[in-house]
Amino acid sequence: MAAKKGTLGKRKKNTSRAKSQQRTRRRDCLFRKAFEYCCECDADISLMIRLKHNGQTFVFNSDSRWPVAQGDIFLQYPKPKTITWQDLAARYTTERTNSSSANDQAKSGTRPSISPKGDQPSISPKGDQT
Repeated sequence: MAAKKGTLGKRKKNTSRAKSQQRTRRRDCLFRKAFEYCCECDADISLMIRLKHNGQTFVFNSDSRWPVAQGDIFLQYPKPKTITWQDLAARYTTERTNSSSANDQAKSGTRPSISPKGDQPSISPKGDQT
């Protein structure tokens, strides 16, 4: 059975120390992943994190020429892809919903089966056709 993926559920301890430790671990993980991506994929990366509660900023820069001015970025070809917070939220919420419904099907012993018309898969117990 595959390992369980992490979720964005409630934290067990809601103390300021626990929040600070979690924030530090996630920041370090982001920087480590950015560094790995930079090395393995031959890419320039600029990553900036600003904490809202105190305004402290952390910056990872893989190249001294980066980041370039935002106006200059949009003049490059091919046109850069802008990813917003809403795009990521929709993507990861959808993935989490799809994976949780697949887990529910596995636990209940149901699996998707193809309907006789071939239009939409339907869910039936133990794979019986509906």
